[in-house]
Amino acid sequence: MTLQTDSHATHHSHGQANALTQAEQNSSLSSVVALAGHVDHGKTALIYAMTGIMTARKAEQECGMTQNLGFAHFKDAKDHQIGIIDVPGHERYIRNMVAGLWSIDLVLLVVAANEGWMPMTQAHLEVVNAMSHAKVLVCITKSDLVDKRRLSELEDECLQRVMDTCEQIPNVICVSAHSGDNINELKQLISDELNDDSIVSAAQEAGAESAAEQALSATGIQSCHLYVDRSFSISGIGTVVTGSLVGGELSVGDKLHLMPSNQVVKVRNLQAYNKSVEHVAGTSRVAVGIKGVNFKLIHRGDCLTNEPQVHQGTQEIILRLNKRTDKLRNCQLEVAIGSWNGIAQMIKITDTQLVRLKLKAPVTCYFGQSVALIQQGGSRLIAGGRIAWLTPIMRWQRRQLYHLLNQLPQEFSSPYQTKVQLQLNGVLEKQQFACVKGSDVVSDLKLIETDKHYLLTSLVEEAEQKILMLLAEPAAAITSAEFVSRLKLSPVTIDLVLQRLKAQEKVHLSFDTWVAEQGMSEDDLCPASQSLLAKVRDAERAGIAADKQLVGNDKKLIKNLARLKYVTLLDDHIYYDTQLYNQLVEDVLSGCEKLDLLSMAQIKDRSHLSRKYAIPLANRMERDGWVRRQENDRLVLKLVS
Repeated sequence: MTLQTDSHATHHSHGQANALTQAEQNSSLSSVVALAGHVDHGKTALIYAMTGIMTARKAEQECGMTQNLGFAHFKDAKDHQIGIIDVPGHERYIRNMVAGLWSIDLVLLVVAANEGWMPMTQAHLEVVNAMSHAKVLVCITKSDLVDKRRLSELEDECLQRVMDTCEQIPNVICVSAHSGDNINELKQLISDELNDDSIVSAAQEAGAESAAEQALSATGIQSCHLYVDRSFSISGIGTVVTGSLVGGELSVGDKLHLMPSNQVVKVRNLQAYNKSVEHVAGTSRVAVGIKGVNFKLIHRGDCLTNEPQVHQGTQEIILRLNKRTDKLRNCQLEVAIGSWNGIAQMIKITDTQLVRLKLKAPVTCYFGQSVALIQQGGSRLIAGGRIAWLTPIMRWQRRQLYHLLNQLPQEFSSPYQTKVQLQLNGVLEKQQFACVKGSDVVSDLKLIETDKHYLLTSLVEEAEQKILMLLAEPAAAITSAEFVSRLKLSPVTIDLVLQRLKAQEKVHLSFDTWVAEQGMSEDDLCPASQSLLAKVRDAERAGIAADKQLVGNDKKLIKNLARLKYVTLLDDHIYYDTQLYNQLVEDVLSGCEKLDLLSMAQIKDRSHLSRKYAIPLANRMERDGWVRRQENDRLVLKLVS
């Protein structure tokens, strides 16, 4: 059984393993084109004239207005498939229109010759500019309804408006879907635009979003993902989702993550261009049969991905606006990301080109992704921008992060995310850094390499100096958490810096606090020994009776702790924490002079121990040379310095 859906396949395999035959690869090469423009300017009729496919549903045909996304396709002279997305033109359906733009290679901006440039033509063009860096091709429809002079004037106007809005110089073609005039020439022009090497190069430089692929390929990860347009169920197949596949290759049997819920699903069936396939490469319009989730739990804007660490679920985003505007004010608005849209509170970050978005519902997104901000309940585009940050940070890191993000170039790619992470936290796992190691973006960073991390040299050296200064104070003993708070660095960074200092024998860990100079560090103990040491300390003056409370390997471990002087054996079986023992010795001898006599009653009172523990304490003090037994008393031999 096949998936009966309108979908289509495309190109850009990014060097993945070739599961397809060469013939299949040639025939499956394709791109995706979106039609945009004012309502009733002939977009649906134009698609029908080019493809013979009616994208409007029955209800839409009856009312004469496209309300949701429609899909069609045709093959060019080189046998390459070209998918077409028909987006609604009416302002009421602008959110549906935005959902069709995130993954495209080319925008066909449709303008009716008899009506000319209209408000929604401009609105669509502005959204196109915000959501995608794709090339714009202007198509003037209904050319048979006006004279040549009017067509010439309209061509000049369209050219100027696109140049003003998108800073592109578009090709313009006049056609008539009714007479068929120039339809074949339009299809050839679309093919030429998509296959123009200079256009491909420009898209790559601009980070063009299908070219959403370009932004992702910079990470070094073949991150295949699909934002859901529709989800439904087919008898005998189960849950099916449709959407545009971008990046990498998808195969039957693959496991994917449904984000933002991070639920694991399995690909049962694939369809591209109304044909069942075993493999499909992005960019492609596809239908995917999946196992592991009910279709009712999937919504437009959910994302299927093989790299959930790249496509993260979040409810807070920092956006770098395409253009700085002083008129922008904090407000509630609608946000469009991929095929998702929802409500967010926008907070302007003073003196920057950044805004913070606090979303009412989680969304899946990635660094560098284009976002459109739309007037809540209306159709006006407020601003466009790209995601500059989407992971949680400490509150005290905000100011530094905003400064770093505001310094990003206008067109930034994934290596900049790595650079900002290093500059902000001072540390990055080697696995994360590997994909950008050779990039010019991070080549100016001086790094220190450890077994598992790279550290920013300047930050590490500054942190080491501050730590040693703090520990140089009299009787200084500071926990790792205190260093995090005082130095305003991440716990991972602090831990790595302290380990470097410990390796240099400048600090050591004692009683979960760091102290200056060389010494044994408790974090070098095995986990079982650390756990046993914690147990002795928790027992306090009750101590640990090894013969009654310890079994098996713990009896060996506590003897080793005593050898290392972490614990002290009072008599044959009672162990005390060494620091507690030293404190008790100091308490017992406080105020004494050499050769003074101490009764057991005095030792008991001064140590606040019962006779059960006071006698073993006195015996241990005698073995350590502090006192000597004289009948029932103890003679003081030396004092605590």
